[in-house]
Amino acid sequence: MGKHSIDLDVCPCCGYRTGDTTCPVCLWTDDGRGGTDPDVARGGPNGELSLTDARLNFQVYGISHPRFRNTGRPSRREESS
Repeated sequence: MGKHSIDLDVCPCCGYRTGDTTCPVCLWTDDGRGGTDPDVARGGPNGELSLTDARLNFQVYGISHPRFRNTGRPSRREESS
């Protein structure tokens, strides 16, 4: 584990410790409501995409929304949770 990985927040979508509000790996924007009602799309920075759907998209496409394909970056070893 990298020396900074403990200090970084975990992305609620992909689970990597990137520490960014908008994850550079999956491009999900953490609106602070990740654990409550993940099936509800709340608008805001993620539009009509629920966290549950974004997680499924990440499993299938490697990104929170298919429109972002080829935009996110690969995770780094030190970002693993």
